[in-house]
Amino acid sequence: MRVVALGGIAGPVLFSMITIVSAALRPDYSHIGNFISELGADGTSHAALMNYAGFVPAGLMLAAFGIALAATLPRDHFRIVASILVTLFGGGVAASGIISCDPGCPQMGGSVENLIHNRIAPVAFLCAIIGAGIVGIRFRRLPAWRNLSRYSLVTSAVALCFLVAVVTSLESRLLTGLWQRLLLVTLFSWCAVVGLRVFSASSSQLAPFNNPLQPTPQERRG
Repeated sequence: MRVVALGGIAGPVLFSMITIVSAALRPDYSHIGNFISELGADGTSHAALMNYAGFVPAGLMLAAFGIALAATLPRDHFRIVASILVTLFGGGVAASGIISCDPGCPQMGGSVENLIHNRIAPVAFLCAIIGAGIVGIRFRRLPAWRNLSRYSLVTSAVALCFLVAVVTSLESRLLTGLWQRLLLVTLFSWCAVVGLRVFSASSSQLAPFNNPLQPTPQERRG
């Protein structure tokens, strides 16, 4: 199951590469002002490339990463909630490619599909933000993972700030694409770091996860 955690790396890498390629095929596209979803908008050129080579497979890989967390995080309510949230984030990314927005991704009006698409993204982002925060809190109890705890909590806070920046820029569309990309970079980096750490962790480091009732060496000394 630890191999599946590498979906936290493969998904973001694939998504980033397809985004760059799709944007290069659209000379009028701006990474600073446009949503990434506009590359997969209904009726636009090369939309299928962004949706079915980017959003869908990358989202499925991220969902697989969430499932891997379910198998390695402590077996308690924290593990269940955090892994579900991360899995939902991946599912939201995949769904964004299946349910595309209208050209320009208008926030008001448009088709029913456009309306649904615009509701998926903020929910997916919030799932990842809250999931990272829960993981950060849970890792504080484990000395070998404490540095990852701080990183997870910082990721959650920074990502929330970028999400607020995206929302507040929706009306003016000023730097919206930039804020969205910074948000994704923050969350994708966290997925990659945690995925790699889980994959490369030794059996002794994962032991507290597999048996949360087992005291850590530090707890035994105390």
